[in-house]
Amino acid sequence: ESDETLHTVTLTNDYYVGQTEVTQGQFRAVMGYNPSYFTSCGDDCPVEQVNWHEAAAYANAVSAAAGLDACYTCTGAGISVTCDAAGNPYTCEGYRLLTEAEWEGAARCGTDLTYAGSNTVGDVAWFGDNSAGRTHPVAGKLPNACVLYDMSGNVWEWTADIYGAYPGTAVTDPVGATSGPYFVFRGGGWINTADYARAGRRYGINPAYRDDDLGFRLARTAP
Repeated sequence: ESDETLHTVTLTNDYYVGQTEVTQGQFRAVMGYNPSYFTSCGDDCPVEQVNWHEAAAYANAVSAAAGLDACYTCTGAGISVTCDAAGNPYTCEGYRLLTEAEWEGAARCGTDLTYAGSNTVGDVAWFGDNSAGRTHPVAGKLPNACVLYDMSGNVWEWTADIYGAYPGTAVTDPVGATSGPYFVFRGGGWINTADYARAGRRYGINPAYRDDDLGFRLARTAP
């Protein structure tokens, strides 16, 4: 696509990545509510209809429970919460969203495959042709080489970055655009065609946006 640019990215920090997308059960246990549309799918299905602010607030709550410094400054609560982006996500102690570079690095995991773990989309992703019009329990498809599930398909995943143009040159520890109205989300969802599940596909949307094919997973910079 026009906003995809092949370029070299160096990440100088090791980082932990959630093996699955945050589930409805995990989100409700921490936040006390479940915003999802597909509640009948069950606790092991990805939480969806969660906006960027709620994802950041969840990360803060998990950080607090672990005794770690929060990565985001948030006001309000529940579906009315508003959060600010972390100043430098790579140096934050607590749990957070992946940067866009971290997300793609984790999805590819040292391979050059079209999707996160395979060149055959149905091996690793719930998407428009096989989802039967709904989300599915996490880890129901094959993982990628890093044993991460559903990085292609099931639900899109919010990232930490403000959406902007990719650089044409090599970069180190990128953090996305410095300002802008949209945040990046990645990975494709249950409703989309296979093209959207590609490891390189990227989109940006208002952080207040919520949809039944949009969720997130957590990350943390390794101490």
